[in-house]
Amino acid sequence: MADQPAPTFVLRDWEPLYVAAVLESDNTLLGDRIRQVEKELKSRLSVLTIGPAHAERKTVQGALRALAVLKAERLGNTS
Repeated sequence: MADQPAPTFVLRDWEPLYVAAVLESDNTLLGDRIRQVEKELKSRLSVLTIGPAHAERKTVQGALRALAVLKAERLGNTS
């Protein structure tokens, strides 16, 4: 059996911003981090279509939902 290459992991442009927001421990910085990544996620959603991009679209939508929970729990913001 021939050696198969390891799967390639692709880091999407918005993911480092998302991780930074989720891991932010300072609530005075959290709001700005969340706004920045929300802007990137919404921009990304605008270019994703049904088909091959469907999986990423679902991931982006899930990330937006998680950020909404983070805002509500840490900042008391439900908007």
